[in-house]
Amino acid sequence: MSTVVVEQRLRTRGLVGLLGAVAVIVGGVDVVVVASVAHESPVAVVVMSVAFVIVVCSVLGFAVVEVAVIEDGTKRSLVVRYGPGGVLRQTFPPAELEGAVAGDYSLLQMGGWGYRGSLRVLRRAALVTRRGEALDLSLSKGRRFIVTVDHPEDFVRALGFST
Repeated sequence: MSTVVVEQRLRTRGLVGLLGAVAVIVGGVDVVVVASVAHESPVAVVVMSVAFVIVVCSVLGFAVVEVAVIEDGTKRSLVVRYGPGGVLRQTFPPAELEGAVAGDYSLLQMGGWGYRGSLRVLRRAALVTRRGEALDLSLSKGRRFIVTVDHPEDFVRALGFST
């Protein structure tokens, strides 16, 4: 059975507001495109509808974001849950965690708001909901993941690294 050692729900109101505004704009453009070209270009209708669904899913995905250190027996992992009920998850098991430090970063250093980068392709990613304090993970295979949390030192200690 897993036990939560430390957990935090991220402040995502600003990010969700921005994504919501984009959803409204895309939805409005979608309606105009559908009304004007539906009979001429069904492909445009499909493309705009898919764009709208992607934006709405992004809004829902960032509506609730929780970061937790989970203990299963003697091993601790970092889990990031996205969306209502944590439908999407990113798990960093002990075998992937090579180090963790607390840092203070600007939005520019992290690449801007939202989920930035790709652990698979770029070997670097950041989940950024604001500037400032963040947990900076060194992962196996030379990868790096940063997530903005309050009191990142608590997460560093919970994962078994020194601050």
